Amino acid sequence: MTVRAIRKATPNDIVSIVQASLASTTKEETEGFSAAEWTTYSSPEELRKVWDEENRLKDGSEIIVAQKNGRIVGFIVFKQEHDFVYIDNIDVAKEEQGKGIGRALVTCVENIARMNGHSTMKTDTTENAQGTPWKSYGFWTKMGYEDTGERLPTKWSFKTIPFVKRLSTTI
Repeated sequence: MTVRAIRKATPNDIVSIVQASLASTTKEETEGFSAAEWTTYSSPEELRKVWDEENRLKDGSEIIVAQKNGRIVGFIVFKQEHDFVYIDNIDVAKEEQGKGIGRALVTCVENIARMNGHSTMKTDTTENAQGTPWKSYGFWTKMGYEDTGERLPTKWSFKTIPFVKRLSTTI
């Protein structure tokens, strides 16, 4: 039987978080959808630079990890703002994708948002120069997030697609 645990990340998890991130996609998959200089979750040294003493990232973001058989197989990064919660990143190791781990991580963050009085969730994904959305687009729509219809240009070759979800007040 597979045991899965979801918990707040600690600095001891940094190497495992990076391993999960690197195992979630291939370089070829991300080409045209992200910036090469985004290295925070692909290097333990980079992630350590932004981790603070309160087990948060220096910008106030929090990380929740998913474990399977004692191994971190996914994580989600989120930040509680004044009137919404923003999911900045979610990664699940490729061999664990499609097994409910991403859904469990998002549900955990949505429950945290509700407990703290938030009723709005926000996130985004990207669209490459050809207008093809990143593979997470379908995941977010299945999770009840709505495409705002905006396509925000970036300084790179891709655009950002914002999503929003209104939460019910019950958990």
